[in-house]
Amino acid sequence: MSNASHASFNAYRSGSSAVLQWLVHQQQWREQAVNLLQRRTARDRAALEATLESLRGAQSWSDFGAASQTVWRNYLIASAALWQENAAATVQATGVWANAARDAMQQWQDTLAGLQPGAAAATSPDGVVQPMREWMAAFERAMSVATGAAGVAVAASTTDAPAHAHGGQHGR
Repeated sequence: MSNASHASFNAYRSGSSAVLQWLVHQQQWREQAVNLLQRRTARDRAALEATLESLRGAQSWSDFGAASQTVWRNYLIASAALWQENAAATVQATGVWANAARDAMQQWQDTLAGLQPGAAAATSPDGVVQPMREWMAAFERAMSVATGAAGVAVAASTTDAPAHAHGGQHGR
C-alpha cells in the first residue's frame, strides 16, 4: 500500500475542503442570524409587556405618556445595541469570508501547479500560474481594503455609543 498522494486527489481534496469551509462559515452566519432574530423578538415582547404594564398602572394621560416615553427609550437603546452588534458581526463575517476565499484560491493555485507537467517551470515569471498569482494578489488587496473600510466605519459608529445610550446626543 502506497502513501503517495495523487495530484488529482489533491485537487479534489482542495476543492472539497474549500466548499466545506464555506459551508461551516455559512452555518455560523445562520446561527448568528437566528440569535439576532431571537433577541429582536425578546426586545419587541419586552416593549409590548412594558407598554401594557404602563397602561394598567397609569392614572392619567401624563402618567401613561411618561411611562410610554421610558418604554420607547429602552426600546431604542436595545435596537441601537442590536444594530451595532449586527454591523460588527457583518464586518467580522466579511473578513472571515475574505480569508477563506484567499486560502481556497491559494490551495487551488498550489494544487493546479502540481497537476501541470513541468510544475517547477510554472513558478518562473513567464510560467502558466503567474496570471493566477497576479489575480490573487489583486483580490487580496481589494478584500483588505474592503474589510478595512468597513471596520473603520463600524469603529467610528461604536465610539459614539456610550453618549447615545443615555440620551447624550441632546446635550443632557
